[in-house]
Amino acid sequence: MSQAWTYKDFVKDALSRVPEISAEELGRSESRHHVVLLDVRESDETTDGTLEGAVRLPRGLLEKHVHEHVAKRDTPVVVYCATGNRSALAGDVLLKMGYTHVRSLAGGIERWRHVGQPVSGGATVCRLPGAKLKWEDVRREFAIVSRCVPVLGSGERPLVYMDHAASTHAPASVLGAYTEFVAREYANIHRGTHHLSRKATERFEECYYIIADYLHAELRRGAICFTNNTTQAIDLCAHVMADRPGKVITTEMEHHSNELPHRRRGPTLRARVTDDGELDLEHLEELLRKNDVKLVAVTAGSNVTGVMPDLRKVARMAHENGALILVDAAQALARMPIDVKDPDHLEHIDFLAGAGHKAYAPFGAGFLYGPRALMSQASPYIPGGGTASKVTPRDAEYLPAPDRHHGGTPNIAGVVGMAKALSFLQAIGMEEVRAHEVKLMERMLKGLQEMGGITLYGPPDANKRLGVATFNVDGVSELLTAAVLSEEGAIAVRNGRFCSHLYMDKLLAAKAKAAGQTTPPTGAVRASVGLYNDESDVDRLLEYVQRVRDRKWRGHYQVKGDVVSAEFAGRCADKWMESTQESNTTQPDGDIQGYTFEVLQPDGACRSYLVADPESGEALLVDPLREHVDHYLDLLKSKRLRLRYTLETHTHADHLSGSMRLKELTGAQMLMHASATAPCVDKPLQDGDTLELGRLRIEVMGTPGHTEDALCLVLPGRVLTGDTLLIGACGRTDLPSGNATKLYESLQRLMALPEDTVVMPSHDYQKQRASTIGREKRTNPRLQVANAKEFAEMMAARKLPPPQKLKEALDANQNCR
Repeated sequence: MSQAWTYKDFVKDALSRVPEISAEELGRSESRHHVVLLDVRESDETTDGTLEGAVRLPRGLLEKHVHEHVAKRDTPVVVYCATGNRSALAGDVLLKMGYTHVRSLAGGIERWRHVGQPVSGGATVCRLPGAKLKWEDVRREFAIVSRCVPVLGSGERPLVYMDHAASTHAPASVLGAYTEFVAREYANIHRGTHHLSRKATERFEECYYIIADYLHAELRRGAICFTNNTTQAIDLCAHVMADRPGKVITTEMEHHSNELPHRRRGPTLRARVTDDGELDLEHLEELLRKNDVKLVAVTAGSNVTGVMPDLRKVARMAHENGALILVDAAQALARMPIDVKDPDHLEHIDFLAGAGHKAYAPFGAGFLYGPRALMSQASPYIPGGGTASKVTPRDAEYLPAPDRHHGGTPNIAGVVGMAKALSFLQAIGMEEVRAHEVKLMERMLKGLQEMGGITLYGPPDANKRLGVATFNVDGVSELLTAAVLSEEGAIAVRNGRFCSHLYMDKLLAAKAKAAGQTTPPTGAVRASVGLYNDESDVDRLLEYVQRVRDRKWRGHYQVKGDVVSAEFAGRCADKWMESTQESNTTQPDGDIQGYTFEVLQPDGACRSYLVADPESGEALLVDPLREHVDHYLDLLKSKRLRLRYTLETHTHADHLSGSMRLKELTGAQMLMHASATAPCVDKPLQDGDTLELGRLRIEVMGTPGHTEDALCLVLPGRVLTGDTLLIGACGRTDLPSGNATKLYESLQRLMALPEDTVVMPSHDYQKQRASTIGREKRTNPRLQVANAKEFAEMMAARKLPPPQKLKEALDANQNCR
């Protein structure tokens, strides 16, 4: 059975009979005024203007009304549309109607405009390569360039958008095509005979060919399936390949979207990257040689460093070893020329995934290009409406790809917008796009490298990376850096680990090790350029990065979770998040011993502590308060930590514990001394036990006296003393299970610790952040007594009032309520 003809086949067949005329030839023709120009585009397509003197006769009206405008059958006629495809079909119809001198305008009005020919009713925005392209004209296509945002202490400033690696804004022509479809052609495809349904189907079907042309792909052996985004496109590829024997190779530089879909469908291997972030091709070749591999999944360009693996070499290696290749083109689609090559070529790309929202189109549309035969053999991705040709009570016959995998109504408007955006890029020329990006990146990388105090990730050569620069300002949090750039410079950048944790962890650790740092940063800042950025945008970024490096920001900044609030200070701020980073001579916070330590509620009477191992991300919360549970969860999320334990230093009589709620919300284990009566304790502790938190070891010291179940935690350089030892005081002994003699003995054990050990109690009544064992030995009145008897008499004489809500707190904490 012969294969059904495609739209492209019909165009090719028509052009075998309809001659083309180039824009250059038509433009210089002296007899042009004797030619009838027929514009067969729809009304929504004419916003870019028309050829002067042209008659607009949409394709659906051509046969009925052409005689009104072309009376004689031998009159010279030139038919044009947007790209030259529809005009070829229209010209063929005219030939069949008896018109003898019909030609089609090659490349349509897009070619006409971009070689600089005049139009009426519209204006050219950008030109093809070699035709004096002006980037100022491209910039004017984007409304976002006139967007102003508020900045601290300076009113408003024009926004500098450098978050293109996350999402791009759509130009006016793309938005026009998108909204025109929604407003005037909104209908479902493949399901109706009425005019709107036919128009929607025609518009949707044309998108296949626009995208195929952009990729230099052919659709006889290849197929394009539309998806919601790149992640779904990659997941569709994983689905198509799931039943084939063999393993999948990913790489350490992949976005989670090109890692996790493969993991859940079978065994995966991972090719290494070097400390500089480049793909280790020797390791990839070794994996291919030693394993039965069905698919190599690799990015065309990293969203972290912009590194561009040698796809031709990777494809050749994969095919020589019997594997196929999947390319994640999310970042590369709008930044560099893409050619998947003929399927018979040894270096061809089998599967390629991309999405519109990173290529100047609205959110919600992506695609997967892949082998038509494989995609037609696979079971439907989501069986449903539009996927089946026949359904019986017990069986179903499914259509071939791409319809086989289009379950339900696709995002038709999104696909139309995506195709229009790729046409927009093609009209500029991808070589021009790439050259523009390299020019901006050379300026940015040079500025960051010469500035000093900046850690830059990825290759220093702009020609070896996409338009992405990821960096850290030495000694300044990536979150603070991004906040200052936004709130004071009106510069939109991204911060974090960019859904590429394996890659970021390796890069951050390698750079930290090279710099002699014991603890790497938790994330970085990413600035990514796009079509409408210019040199002034790069210069503003460099200006404000330098302000951060020089600690010359103007605001006060506070953080909750991933949200930073800023307040104008009117002066140079010398600190941020003051509640957790205030300096102290005894260094209560920070990573001074290779672990994360933070004082929580530092300005209140009740203290809690966060302890974490930065390498494993495992965290411990000590004496959490119930009313601050949401804050703790935000804090853990912002630091990308996993709560493994909560610990109560004793049964509290003055506040409600947050351990039970944290346990329920996170799955963390709740720890207390073995003598505690609370039934929700997961792991009872004894004196001398050791807690393991990643690589961190914490010693448990049983210190009864304030309560029978009191304990302290001895960490490297610090001791968390709960209510046993306070700064200049100690815990009371007149509450249930209190015992002065035992407390005296416990205090003596604490005094045996090294004198430089930092003392961190659970209560602060002296307005001091911390103390040391040596200082407490010398100055704490409770430690100046001769023996246990004298200590007990001193404690009995205090006659303290009971804590507020004593009964309520004890009842709730003892019974886990």
